[in-house]
Amino acid sequence: MSRRVTEHAAYVFDLDGVVRDFAPGDQNPVIEAALSLPPGTVAATAFRPDLLEPTITGQQTFDEWYAAICLAIESAVPEPDRVKEHMEKWRAHRGSPIEETVERLRTLREDGHRTYVFTNGTDYIPQELELLGLTPLFDRVLNSADLGIAKPDPAAFAAAHRIIESDLGRHVGRHDVWFTDDRPDNVEAARRFGWDAELFTR
Repeated sequence: MSRRVTEHAAYVFDLDGVVRDFAPGDQNPVIEAALSLPPGTVAATAFRPDLLEPTITGQQTFDEWYAAICLAIESAVPEPDRVKEHMEKWRAHRGSPIEETVERLRTLREDGHRTYVFTNGTDYIPQELELLGLTPLFDRVLNSADLGIAKPDPAAFAAAHRIIESDLGRHVGRHDVWFTDDRPDNVEAARRFGWDAELFTR
C-alpha cells in the first residue's frame, strides 16, 4: 500500500482484505472435509446473495445469517447437530489483523489524523474489532449494516461521507477523504463519488 504525502481530512479503510485477513486459520477446508462437502461449499453458501445481502444491509443479524448458512448446508448434510458442531469453527474464526495496515493506521493516528473503517459488514462487526484488538485504530465504524446500504452503491458512500462530516463537525470536501479497498468496483465507485481512492494491494 503506497503512502501518500497529501494531507486528508479523513482516512477510510475497507475491513476485510485490507485490515483483516480470513486466510490464516481458515476453517472452511476442515469443515468441508469433515462433512464430505465439495471444496468451496461453505464460502459459496455464506456469500449467496439471498443470505448475505439482507445481513450486510441490516435486515437480519449475524446470528440469523449463521443459522441460515447452517440450514442451507443441512440440505446437503441432513444432520443438524453435526453441521452445527463443525460450523462452530467457522463462527469462531474471525480473521487476523493485517500487520502492514495496522502499522499504517497507528502512524496516521500518531500523526493526529482521523481514521475510519468502512465495511459491508454485519451487526457483529464492533465485537469482531474488539476481539481482534482493532477498535482503538478507528474513530468510527462505517458499517453497511447500520447504513442500510452497501458498497459500491453511491448512496453508501454518500451516507458514509455525511457521518464523517458529522463526526468532524464541519463540511468536508469529497476530495479530502482518502479511501482504500481491495475490490476494484468499490474503488471505482469511491472515485466516482469524489473520494481520493486507491486499490489496496499487498
